Amino acid sequence: MKKTFIFGLLALCCMGGYAQDKAVKAEIYGFVRNYFTYDSRSCVQSNEGLFNMLPNDVNYGTNGEDLNEIPSVRFLSMTTRFGLNVTGPEIFGAKSSAKFESDFCGASSGTAFNLRIRQAFTKLAWEHSDLLVGQAWHPMSGDLMPEVFSLATGAPFNPFNRSPQVRYNYAPVKGLSFTAAALYQYQYGSVGLDGKTSNTYSRNALVPEFFVGMTAKGEHLTGGFGVNASTIAPRVVANNMRVDERLTSYSAMVFGSLKVDYLSVRAKAVYGQNTSHMQQPTGFGIVETFENGVNSYESMQLGSAWITMMYGKKLRYGFFAGWLKNFGSAGEKFTSLVVRNNTGMDQAYRFSPIVTYKVQNMQIGLEYEHTAAAYGEYFVHENDYPRQLTNGTVTNTHWVANNRVCVMVKYDF
Repeated sequence: MKKTFIFGLLALCCMGGYAQDKAVKAEIYGFVRNYFTYDSRSCVQSNEGLFNMLPNDVNYGTNGEDLNEIPSVRFLSMTTRFGLNVTGPEIFGAKSSAKFESDFCGASSGTAFNLRIRQAFTKLAWEHSDLLVGQAWHPMSGDLMPEVFSLATGAPFNPFNRSPQVRYNYAPVKGLSFTAAALYQYQYGSVGLDGKTSNTYSRNALVPEFFVGMTAKGEHLTGGFGVNASTIAPRVVANNMRVDERLTSYSAMVFGSLKVDYLSVRAKAVYGQNTSHMQQPTGFGIVETFENGVNSYESMQLGSAWITMMYGKKLRYGFFAGWLKNFGSAGEKFTSLVVRNNTGMDQAYRFSPIVTYKVQNMQIGLEYEHTAAAYGEYFVHENDYPRQLTNGTVTNTHWVANNRVCVMVKYDF
């Protein structure tokens, strides 16, 4: 594996030098990054615990102790990244380019420390438009991201997703652009009836995820919005028969940023239905099961918002603040629920002071995350007994919090 990786890097370097004579330029970029983290309790995490989302609910043992209130530390360099930016000749009257980006986080928790593709796309850019084909950031996630250095990048308060896509941007005038994209799930999949995430449900639905949005950029202010529609097929076989089940969910976001001298402010608000493939603690439920065994479904709703404020040049300091809320069913009541990661969550918040210091190619950062979640019981409508219908909202809540300290040392190249 090491020999293959070294040979690959050498080949890329040689290609970059050779391509100069062929009207193609290739530039390698990346960084070596090390994280040290401390958590005060167990949490919903991935990537060997570096991708930290929400604290787990209390779990009392035989002695009355909370078995999830166990601190842990980790020191890892698996987020070290390298990529290749390629620019090429004019094709179809457009400037051509491509990007490939990888790190060592693996495709899942079971494949940590393995190479994975983060981004891999080609792009054609005309005077007023461009076309991107390949794996890149989902517009709901990447159009505006919080200024934090933690691996989760504000998740689950900010949607987090990279997907294979075809995206078209049109800019009729300077500073104004419109976006349309068709996306398919890959690494980040929707939750299924078994409570696990997979891109199978999106593949079986056949229909891609659709996004449309608009962005306006000024000298200091940027703002925009977008809407998204995704369809999954929770089951294609039931009771040894083929079934045709579909669930279409809708989401929307609005965002804005301000940049004046050394001050940077960013904010986003999201309304999401079944945005489990965007690393958010939501899902869907069964509304009714018909005589032929086919289920009808309804999405769970979630709202989230965040803001970051950073100031400085070499020495930068500021904070991240985020909040999310479970709003329950988007329509009918549920007979049963499927929610990603933590069930019985009503709301959550995070406050995170941040300080970074950069000297030449090296950056050192210190970040403290206080993340708290309110857990309880799904409200059951007594007058619907014995069907036990619920609208997905939570009652009788209690708060659980995790305190994370993260130290980062990063060297860019």
